[in-house]
Amino acid sequence: MRCCVSTLLALLLLAGCAGTRNPHDLAIGLTPDRPFEVMSTGMRYFTFTLQEPANVVLESETFPWDSAMGAPSGELLDVDGEVVERDWHSGIDGNFRIERHLDAGTWYLRVTTPYAGSSSAFLDRDYRYSVTLRIVRNG
Repeated sequence: MRCCVSTLLALLLLAGCAGTRNPHDLAIGLTPDRPFEVMSTGMRYFTFTLQEPANVVLESETFPWDSAMGAPSGELLDVDGEVVERDWHSGIDGNFRIERHLDAGTWYLRVTTPYAGSSSAFLDRDYRYSVTLRIVRNG
């Protein structure tokens, strides 16, 4: 019995630690002009760092067979996790497109698919899209 209580306590502590993890710690690095392809539903975090101020374009692209399901939405976040700008469908085929002048520093992009957190059958199928970062340096 004592062993079971110890094990349960350890599991609860681990669960508490997992619940406080910063999602930015798992952010995927974006490389300018190199699309990153995602093949599942859910929320993803991306990151990029600017060495100097620049105009930035972040956008998603769904593939033809997935566009009928809806496109992902995007939220640009500062280093503190505050939303700076968000977009749902101003890009091509209803994809997100965020265009903004940003200061030097680290930035995050939170991308959410239409069925993120859903318990529907869509979680069992592939949902493909790509995310692209383009940077235009200030001259």
